[in-house]
Amino acid sequence: MLRDAVCNFTLEYSPGSRLHYHGQSAHWTLAVLIEAVTGQDFRTFIRDEVLVPLGLADELHVGLAEARHGQAADMHVPDALTYKVLPENNTAAWKRAGSPGAGGYATARAMAALYQMMLQGGELAGTRLLSPRVLQYAIRNWTGDMVDHYMQQPMHRGLGPHLRGTTATIRGLGSFASPTTFGHGGAGISYCWGDPESGVSFAYLTNCRIPDPWHSKRLDVVSNFVHAAIL
Repeated sequence: MLRDAVCNFTLEYSPGSRLHYHGQSAHWTLAVLIEAVTGQDFRTFIRDEVLVPLGLADELHVGLAEARHGQAADMHVPDALTYKVLPENNTAAWKRAGSPGAGGYATARAMAALYQMMLQGGELAGTRLLSPRVLQYAIRNWTGDMVDHYMQQPMHRGLGPHLRGTTATIRGLGSFASPTTFGHGGAGISYCWGDPESGVSFAYLTNCRIPDPWHSKRLDVVSNFVHAAIL
């Protein structure tokens, strides 16, 4: 069923002619490709081939086991002067599903470690996951200064993360970031990045989904505090 849905995706515009962020479609496609190539459930593959070797399997999950549901914070959204639970993202089914691009659960420590692996050329604590050349290929500005029509600004997209670049504004990474800083965020709640120039990796996770423009403003302030503290 998942493969059928992905194979029925249709183009909205000619490849390379427009830049527009899609929150999950690319990740669903990757999940189907993983399953087609390996014959494994994509969640099992990510755990066994990425998280276990890096020693992160106890703190980073794509598909949260039932026994761990109590360890995950409930998601909330602002509602007038208070906050309300976000029903669709707090069910047991959602937590188990590991929706590609939106269903990960992690500690800030695990995400900072994952970005350290990328900053160290694909290696973490003596375990090599990727070659430096593969990372260089992925963490490259493939879109130049094209305006992302979803974000309404250049996003300097790599194959997954985006980069700070040298434009006046950038979402999430902070205006003080070095041009090669790369990272990504999640649905109004989080942002993680790595700075190759300083070697610093950073993870900011919350359980309150704040809409824009407030989420982007929050990210810029927090990231700039971190960059300003780097010697």
